[in-house]
Amino acid sequence: MLTDGNDAIPPTFTAPGPITIFSDVSCAYDASVGVTGDVTDEADNCGVGEATYSDAVDATDPCNIIITRTWSLVDDAGNPAADQDQIITVQDNLVPTASNPAPIIVECAADVPAPDITVVTDEADNCTVAPVVAFVSDLSDGLSCPETITRTYSVTDDCGNSINVTQQIIVNDDILPTASDPAPITVQCIGDVPAPDVTVVTDEADNCSIPTVAFVSDVSDLSL
Repeated sequence: MLTDGNDAIPPTFTAPGPITIFSDVSCAYDASVGVTGDVTDEADNCGVGEATYSDAVDATDPCNIIITRTWSLVDDAGNPAADQDQIITVQDNLVPTASNPAPIIVECAADVPAPDITVVTDEADNCTVAPVVAFVSDLSDGLSCPETITRTYSVTDDCGNSINVTQQIIVNDDILPTASDPAPITVQCIGDVPAPDVTVVTDEADNCSIPTVAFVSDVSDLSL
């Protein structure tokens, strides 16, 4: 009310509502990032300027930074309106980055290396200093010579944002097995030629597996 010619009526305004800003630029609140809203309905019976604010930042959870923005308004006569709070939440939703590890080629299935998270060498994140790399799975294409195994690793930041990277492991045995020619044998008659016997090959060997010996054929020079 007006008293002795003085304005005693406080101004009115409405603070912006709560908002969430996704921090895809930085991990701390930055007033230049995102739209936080403004007061547009300042009113008074005599005259009023613009509402102002001050921020209190709670970064206890770096994945959900809470800014309590307190708005204030005073009219031209110095009458204050009741302060109003606006809650601004800053969340990290940006996934980390990493490159696919280089493919490797091995001769044998036994040569496939165990999962090794250190093959992911350039993991990075906008907020987390050291994103966590973890082995996810090995998936074979079910073929052989070559067989392709897709090995997957995950890269996860402190806020749970995650990506997968993959490494191709190719198993391709292109080395022939080894064996010696069996010793020759001499018989008197054609009827004395022994039946094929795979056990006469005694030193078969291979870099990856136990080779299988099998009879192929007999070829005569037709001499008498």
